[in-house]
Amino acid sequence: MNFIFGIIILAMFILALRVIWATALQLLAMLKSGKAAINRYRVQRSAKRSLPAIMPRINHDVDWLAMSDSVRQEIHSRNALSNRQVDRLDVELQVKTKTMELIKADIQIAKLQLELEKVRPAVVLQDIDSGKRTKRSKKATSLTEGDLNKSSHPVRQLRTALKSGNVQMIPANELARH
Repeated sequence: MNFIFGIIILAMFILALRVIWATALQLLAMLKSGKAAINRYRVQRSAKRSLPAIMPRINHDVDWLAMSDSVRQEIHSRNALSNRQVDRLDVELQVKTKTMELIKADIQIAKLQLELEKVRPAVVLQDIDSGKRTKRSKKATSLTEGDLNKSSHPVRQLRTALKSGNVQMIPANELARH
């Protein structure tokens, strides 16, 4: 009986050694494959930096016309999107430049009106203060005084009417003249 137990223990010991040996060999193989994978990854990474990208070989036939059409269509759609943005910005720029021109024109009109107001009283005073008075000079001064007293500039009348909200202030003959 001891002999049988001895053989059984010896067989179990041999089986245990074989299991440990197989596990060690599998672990060694796994470590070698892991090291090889890490080395391949490093080589690929360094190769990507140094070499241009090369398309891998394709086993099946490729419809190059369809592929080029799809790429061309994608490029056109991207360009169209940027062109829309450029067009929108161009329209905004045109609107702003037109607005600036209108503001400059309003400023120029206001300056001219101020100069006109400064010149009108000076012309009237010069005519009144002139030496000899003839019938002509009396008529001229009365006409200029009458024009000054009659009405102010139509633009100024329009502005005052719009400010006060009463558009009826402008005489009908002044509106018809312009």
